[in-house]
Amino acid sequence: MGKSITKLLTSSLFILPILAASILFGIKFPELSKRLDPIGSYYISLLKMIVLPYLFTTITIGIATVAADPAGARYTKRIAFTYPLSMLFVALLSVGACFILPPAGNTSDSAAMAALGSIVNKESHGTQAANQLEVTLAKPIAQSDQAASYPIFDRFVPSNVFESLTLGDSLKVVIFCIIFGSALSMQPGSGNFSLLANMTIVQAACTEVIRWLNLMLPITLFAMVSGQVAKVGLGPLLSMAPFITVQIVTGLVLIVISCFIIARSARVSPFAAISKLKQTILLAITTRSSFACIPMATRELVENLHFNRFGTELMMPLGTTICRLGHVQYFVIGTIFISQIYGVDLNWSKYELIIAISIAAGFASSGASGAVGVVMISIVTDALHLPVEAAIALFIAVDPIIDVSRTLVLVYGNCAVTAMTTPLENDPALWTSEAPDARAAA
Repeated sequence: MGKSITKLLTSSLFILPILAASILFGIKFPELSKRLDPIGSYYISLLKMIVLPYLFTTITIGIATVAADPAGARYTKRIAFTYPLSMLFVALLSVGACFILPPAGNTSDSAAMAALGSIVNKESHGTQAANQLEVTLAKPIAQSDQAASYPIFDRFVPSNVFESLTLGDSLKVVIFCIIFGSALSMQPGSGNFSLLANMTIVQAACTEVIRWLNLMLPITLFAMVSGQVAKVGLGPLLSMAPFITVQIVTGLVLIVISCFIIARSARVSPFAAISKLKQTILLAITTRSSFACIPMATRELVENLHFNRFGTELMMPLGTTICRLGHVQYFVIGTIFISQIYGVDLNWSKYELIIAISIAAGFASSGASGAVGVVMISIVTDALHLPVEAAIALFIAVDPIIDVSRTLVLVYGNCAVTAMTTPLENDPALWTSEAPDARAAA
């Protein structure tokens, strides 16, 4: 009976009608929908509460095992080669998409530019701030010759790992896990194996808690989607339609490419590459939290697509933390959007700079979500001396929509990266995320 209820609550046939009903509810009853929105925030907080311990134990175990196993050096080479190339590919594709679909649309259309300006003023706080943001978006601006500062390396130094765990700063937690796991593998004696065994128990407990939380997904799905529909409305969507379109279309292209990569690596059909990761996809769409999706993605890659557990548990958390595909796409397109609405011409050297800094900002964006992730686009715009304050108001206005695509690209794209770098498991007895030892020759 319990298994039947669990299967029903996580079934697409049950979830999809709830998704449709939540959209209609948000349109028909916006005020009531806004009151339901905090339910989604509580759910995401519960997921993040358990995901960081899962991340800590999983990456530490993976790094310690890789460092101790001579065959594990292959994963180090794969990470160093695959992650930068994947982010470079996403950046290049995003630039190409902007040539085909300009994110600012027709900047000579005064009515469209006026609509964008009105959203900026509406999103601003206070009369003085509004007056400061009443800029003529279509005019070029004078560029400063001052050198920009790039404090992105501050995001990588874990001065206090306990503080990082408390604040949810996953990038610094991951860096600590890499250092700690490497040192743990070099310790003599059986004590380190005992510690790893205990951490494996903690990891399994975290996975079980996440499965319990997944049963609450239908309720939180309804609350989150209806609340977001009620808050966003149609005004910002219509005014920012070109920007939203290029973000979503580029995201869909990346998802299709990822689907074929997963299908080829897992030796299944493209349809199976989607259906066997449906819970991960649904979780990414509803929660818009990439880290909340890590345990589910790991489980489905192992249990449904039969990738090696050892490699999957190492590559999926690391990739989601470091290989920030969705954010690279967002930063590239967002920067080009800002340059277009201000009439700033971009040559090839500036496009190269946008790509390079967007990749660096992608690495630095780990743990940044929502408005924080949006604001981090200033890392890229500062390099081009572009004013970003006015545009951030525009981005925040439509971010609840774009964040869905950004999170899905990040999560599903890293499923594809994991599939490229992780071998299939040949032993059916190890086609479970609860296997005691799933290490196989890579």
